Amino acid sequence: MQRLIVTGANGAGKSHIARQLSDLRPEISLISFDAIKLTSGWKQRPRREIDAELSDIVATDAWILEGGPSLLHQALPRAQAVIWLDPSELVRAWRLISRPWRNLGKTRPELPPGNVDWPLQQYRFAFRSIKKRAKFRDYIATTLEAAEDKVIWHCRSQRQIDDVVDRWRSAGTQSVSGNT
Repeated sequence: MQRLIVTGANGAGKSHIARQLSDLRPEISLISFDAIKLTSGWKQRPRREIDAELSDIVATDAWILEGGPSLLHQALPRAQAVIWLDPSELVRAWRLISRPWRNLGKTRPELPPGNVDWPLQQYRFAFRSIKKRAKFRDYIATTLEAAEDKVIWHCRSQRQIDDVVDRWRSAGTQSVSGNT
């Protein structure tokens, strides 16, 4: 297994888990979709540029791609597996509320330079994300249900995430089954 998507709504833990998976198999490149989408100051690149760069990345043989559900339409056909992080709303809310304080005045590692976390700005974004939870969830569920020949791990708990991490660790040398 060489091509993996880690997806979910904002605050699901995508960047953290993707980094953990990358550390276990450093020969596979870790790509943040936010690093593809953003320039600086939280400004998004033109869609044409985003699609072109994502297309180049997914055409390669090995990657861990982490990001929200908008990457699925283009990356899913080439992926071998998907980890859908889907924690409780309480967990997501806590992460979204605490994240700007953990990274106050800094740019998170998964972001391009110049995208600094400030609480007020991030809280507006967090509340919009929480309000759109059903939309994110429905889109991911529908998209993944239609995916054929993919290993899909739907993780709602830390135990399920730990199981997937263990499977990923051994996936370089053996076959893996999905649908956790």
